[in-house]
Amino acid sequence: MQFTINGVKWAILNVRATDKRLMRSDGVLTLGVTDWNDKTIYLSDALHGALLEHVLCHELCHAVVFSYGIYLPVETEEWLCNYMADHGKEIIYLLDDLLQRMNNARMVFNDK
Repeated sequence: MQFTINGVKWAILNVRATDKRLMRSDGVLTLGVTDWNDKTIYLSDALHGALLEHVLCHELCHAVVFSYGIYLPVETEEWLCNYMADHGKEIIYLLDDLLQRMNNARMVFNDK
């Protein structure tokens, strides 16, 4: 699967849970890795459901950071990606709901 962020083409590739491409720089196997060098998000084939959604969101945040040339300390970047994976959907859904309600209120106000 391919997608683009800020003009950068990315791919998502499901790999075996033991695949070396899921290894972090500290040698620990993880469930997802975003590799700037080959513009690919590697996801463990063991992921499904809510955990897949969480890990994919986390890795997409890394892809956004890389694609926009945002330079953050590793700890800050990990915090940001975790925060988005934990709360991003809630924020976006709330934003959509509030904007729709504001738009509806304007329509009612403009009709009078």
